[in-house]
Parts: sequence; structure tokens; C-alpha cells
Amino acid sequence: MEKFQDDTVKLEMIKTILDGGYFNDNIYLCKMIKYNEEEECIYLLTGKTELSEFSLDSIYECTMTDEEEEVKCRGKIVERYWDKRGKVLVFHVENGFYKNTVN
Repeated sequence: MEKFQDDTVKLEMIKTILDGGYFNDNIYLCKMIKYNEEEECIYLLTGKTELSEFSLDSIYECTMTDEEEEVKCRGKIVERYWDKRGKVLVFHVENGFYKNTVN
């Protein structure tokens, strides 16, 4: 996943966990700043999007694309915070990486 570091990725809610929870069908563009293989976490910058837009009680799909392939994974946002780089999401990968050839 290091090859996608500093690239733009798409983050999309696919399911809410709580009954009656708010489903947000927006697709957000974020910048991957780090992938921690041991923790299976992807660190993302949200840009201008407020952290409150992202639910901690939902399942998201993260899509990373380059010229040769598209890689998707599913998981949950486990942390949201501000640091010197900006607004950061910690996305915990719960359901592997799926590759699709782009052509």
C-alpha cells in the first residue's frame, strides 16, 4: 500500500452499524498519508471536509487507484483528530484488499 502514499483515495460509506443511523452517500476524496501494516490502519487527510462528516459507527469502502490497478478495502473509521498536517482519519481495514485491473 506504500505505493498509494500521498495519493488521493475515495472514501464512501456503505453501511451504518446503528439502527436508525444516518447514511451519508457522499464520496469523499482524501489523501493517504500513511499505511501501518501492523495495525492494519490507513491514515487519511480529509482536506476541507469536516471530521464530523465521518461516522465512527459505519462501514466504509476505501478505493485507491493508479494507472495499472484499483485496490479496494472495507473497514471502519476508528479515530478522527486534528494535527499539524490537518484533519486526520484513522481507517482500520477489516476486510482485505481487492485488486481490479484498470483498462
